[in-house]
Amino acid sequence: MSTGKDGKICSKKADAKDWLAEAAHLSVYFSFYGELLGEKTKQIFEDYVANDMSLAEIAREYGLSRQGVYDVVKRCGAKLYEYEECLHLAERFQRMEEQAESIRSEAARLADELADSPAGERAGRIARSAEDLIGSLQ
Repeated sequence: MSTGKDGKICSKKADAKDWLAEAAHLSVYFSFYGELLGEKTKQIFEDYVANDMSLAEIAREYGLSRQGVYDVVKRCGAKLYEYEECLHLAERFQRMEEQAESIRSEAARLADELADSPAGERAGRIARSAEDLIGSLQ
């Protein structure tokens, strides 16, 4: 089961491909916005999405009903989508990663083309700086 911004729930087993895509989005959003959730809500959602626990397992662990866990996961997923729709932090972060990779790639290609020249050395330093930036983003 996973929840999209519309609150739709898909089953882990029945819709495995959809579940994986949805879980990937929610995991990214959770990494950005998880601290905005309540502690118990955050742990339940993390157990469900990141730790791949079943509703029944989580319900036993927290003394809740399966329906209660389902409701928490559904509300939490919708909330994470809502945060992203308002703040766009994950989207901006992804664009920054892509741009840094593009700079790294172009600078490395330029460094190879201009090998053994001062311009090639500068391009190599730019490529290494971009690589460091990418590393710090991860």
